[in-house]
Amino acid sequence: MERLIFGPFELDVERLVLSAGGTQLALGPKVVETLLALAERPGEILAKKELLARIWPEGFIEEASLSQNVYVLRKSMRAYWSGEVIETLPRRGYRFVAPLEAPSPVAATPSIAPQPSLPQPPLHQPTPGIPTPRRRWWPSTAALTAALVLGALGLRFVALRGDAQTRTLPPTAQRLYALGRYYWNERSQTSLLRSLAYFHRVVALAPQDPRGYEALASSEAMMGDYGYGVASRDYSAAGRDARQAIALDPNAGEAYAALGAIALDRREFKSANRLLRKAVKLAPKDAPAREWLGILRLNNGDAAAGYRDLRIAARLDPLSTATTAWLAQAAYFDRHFHQAIADAHQALDLDPHRLDTMTTIGLAQEALGKNQLAAATFKAFSGRCPSCRNEGAALLADLYAREGKRTLAKHELALARTDVRDVGRDDLAFAFAALGKRGRALAVLAHAGAATHLAFEMDPRFDSLRGFPIYRSAPRVSS
Repeated sequence: MERLIFGPFELDVERLVLSAGGTQLALGPKVVETLLALAERPGEILAKKELLARIWPEGFIEEASLSQNVYVLRKSMRAYWSGEVIETLPRRGYRFVAPLEAPSPVAATPSIAPQPSLPQPPLHQPTPGIPTPRRRWWPSTAALTAALVLGALGLRFVALRGDAQTRTLPPTAQRLYALGRYYWNERSQTSLLRSLAYFHRVVALAPQDPRGYEALASSEAMMGDYGYGVASRDYSAAGRDARQAIALDPNAGEAYAALGAIALDRREFKSANRLLRKAVKLAPKDAPAREWLGILRLNNGDAAAGYRDLRIAARLDPLSTATTAWLAQAAYFDRHFHQAIADAHQALDLDPHRLDTMTTIGLAQEALGKNQLAAATFKAFSGRCPSCRNEGAALLADLYAREGKRTLAKHELALARTDVRDVGRDDLAFAFAALGKRGRALAVLAHAGAATHLAFEMDPRFDSLRGFPIYRSAPRVSS
């Protein structure tokens, strides 16, 4: 294989892996390919259109995705080196400016990093028959190697906890804390269990430091939120650990954030708002606190405020797939359609398993009048996720109906209705409404929760229905 070397970095051309001092950086393949495209032609100005064609030959991408890739590269590399690597030339493009050593061929022997030993998971195990998460998402199930985890420490350690208190942890506890944080941000069942195991070890090594308890509270709250365990037990443990952190440090902002997340999930919005606002005030660099506050504001129907807070969260932690996916959805609700597409593509680059972002891309394309692209995206979504075929059919039914293709729309709607367990109630209602079946649309909404109604009313597809007062008086009966 071939390597490109500059500063402390080594770019593996074949594997699309960027390392710093032997440590792999946690970057998506499209992000690394952006760097490679520039590094292959050092000193040359590459126009944005040329880079877009090189990195995304499949098309369907916005320039904002390229800008986001450059931003992530700069932020990641600055954690290891202060030298300039990529220069932006306004209205012209980008240029690789770092001193580059000659390409170096090496033997194609894979480097295998040792897997960190993992303790037994804590007691909060998921029960048989895991319920479906309350929020629409598809977590990553791919196991990450130890080298990839360690590659994320430099940036994520700073991004999630920018205060000095974290650095008072003993060195071993610091490393375990950072590993736990990395897995926490993956938010799959397996990764959350891993994070809990690491944070329990942090508490054992530093029982008087609030950080371990705060992190445990965050993980336990997320376990309950996504239904991986028994919500009441997880929330009880999260509340206990959050209160312990606050007892050790009354300014433990992350502990208040965990309590706010629990209140948000229980739809105790007034309490959630108070707790999350306090968390943001105490820990302004805590990305999850900002993310949850943004989600709260979306749940309150304030798309603009939710988008604003989620943008802050994404700046604090640009490598968080979950934050970027939520940001894309908020951008769509707030009518920033090009940005929604860019953010959704970024989430997919960070985690190819985050397929829910494809629906955001398709909806934003539809809102821009790019119906052919939207249909292709919805079909690709269904093809990449067989269990999502019914959801894809509901989205296609609505799109076809709005185009006047009633036969195709009815076919897709019939397919969507064969199993509606994984179909968004709002998407199903939109499909019925687009076909003129307003009574059926209202029947769907009548058995949906308040969150579905808010999503329905914030969605740009609702704009064409605002003239029908009947939707404003639709009954809201939680199912």
